Amino acid sequence: MRRRGFTLIECAAAVLVGGALLAVIQPVAGDARGGARMQTSADNLRFWGAATGTYINDYGGALPAYSWQPGETHVFAGWLGQEQGGPFTLPNDSLDALGYQETDLLRRRTGRAVGARKIRTLQNIFPNRRRTHLVMADHMGLSVTSPRGVDPQDRFLLIAQRDPLRFEKVGPYPTGDEAQFSNPSPNDPVTQRWPFSSSYRVVPASYSQDQRIGNLTTLAPAAGTSNLFNVGNTPYGGRRASDVAFAPQKVWMFEWHDRHSSDQGLWYAYPQARPNKLMFDGSVNDFATGDASEGFSPNDPTDPEPFVHAYTPLSTEPAPVGDPSQLYAVSYRWTRGGLAGIDYTP
Repeated sequence: MRRRGFTLIECAAAVLVGGALLAVIQPVAGDARGGARMQTSADNLRFWGAATGTYINDYGGALPAYSWQPGETHVFAGWLGQEQGGPFTLPNDSLDALGYQETDLLRRRTGRAVGARKIRTLQNIFPNRRRTHLVMADHMGLSVTSPRGVDPQDRFLLIAQRDPLRFEKVGPYPTGDEAQFSNPSPNDPVTQRWPFSSSYRVVPASYSQDQRIGNLTTLAPAAGTSNLFNVGNTPYGGRRASDVAFAPQKVWMFEWHDRHSSDQGLWYAYPQARPNKLMFDGSVNDFATGDASEGFSPNDPTDPEPFVHAYTPLSTEPAPVGDPSQLYAVSYRWTRGGLAGIDYTP
């Protein structure tokens, strides 16, 4: 018998059927991938919860944070051109002391303590804001580019993390309001540190005082932008697990962007955002931000109104949703009452 080929009509029918099946399968596969990434991000936070418990146990109840204080003497990697470094007395500025501690950590963990590509000293910028997780990574002997610190959908940070030296040379560098890249290059301290940052943020009360005491102000959100802090004049560090009054109801670490419930990615402070959040008892949830307490300014604790500011994304972050000038409550990033406060009621 002579074999015959497919007719044009049969081919067209096959294409239509295949297209229809693909249209059905793709959303399901996409949902499955999105769900897996959300689960990975939640697992990352659970990992940091376990790491937090280990750190607290090993350091007598202290919460993880950069903790070097002005005037202290520490062995500082790279000091006087020696890889292992030597005794170095910290300057009298609290913020710079933290910068020296982070510099020492990164020099030790990357092997870049001396030479042309050494990690430069960071000054006048909070390492705790983006890189508190490195304190725990160092304690546990993890790589400073551990994927545990990155949301699996944070594409730009993943690119930077894969090859930090290449990122220093060619980027892509984040731009925008207070990106803090003074001169993006291999010698710029902020550029050097970007690949070691995290998609997850810790609450500032874990390394600063809950609220002002008399004339002593503490770290507080800045008006108009989500990228800056008002520094205050109280010491940093020194917070303890015992300072947390309601561990199951208080956020400790959270996704800076909800990249899972929306294709666009939602800044954590949007009421509809559902970022994964690690609570101080080690549990993880994706409760809506709009269901949390609205937060406050710790330097104006008697004001009953929440502190609000706009989302000011960097070029590598999700774009604003709706009116970019809209102001949003700072919620669990700045909980009313600090570590003694409550973010979510049962």
